[in-house]
Amino acid sequence: MNAINEILAPANWELTAPKEKLFSSDHVIDAYLKGKNHGLEQQQRLILEKLISNINKAGKDTSAILSFLKKKKLNPIAAYLRINSWDDFSILIILPQDEFLDKRMLRVYDFISDLESRVGDDMYNIQVTVCDTEDKIDENYVRSDGFAFKHKVS
Repeated sequence: MNAINEILAPANWELTAPKEKLFSSDHVIDAYLKGKNHGLEQQQRLILEKLISNINKAGKDTSAILSFLKKKKLNPIAAYLRINSWDDFSILIILPQDEFLDKRMLRVYDFISDLESRVGDDMYNIQVTVCDTEDKIDENYVRSDGFAFKHKVS
């Protein structure tokens, strides 16, 4: 009799589980690791797909804000996007200083606040910041603050 049969059929003991369902701890650990790796690969793929979708959504939301600014006869200089995580984004919109200080900005803030609360959900959140400048924008500063993407202003 070979060693496995001796283990599975000892003289004083009877097996309580069917023989074909016995697995060693190495088999169980190996199966767990394979399942874990497969699950992580799926999770990463889903997060990447959602990230791309959210970047596109942030682009549409930024376009809506820029369009609203133009309707209010304001002239945005640039808009930038920072990805905080796959579901959280910051948008920076830069205006000339004289327009930034104009009373029309009150309506812009209302529009932005409404947009942020309307589009935000469990898997997508944006936070919009508007700032001003007197001079030309130094994009190195903007990039060092994490705003890696510049919106294509039409």
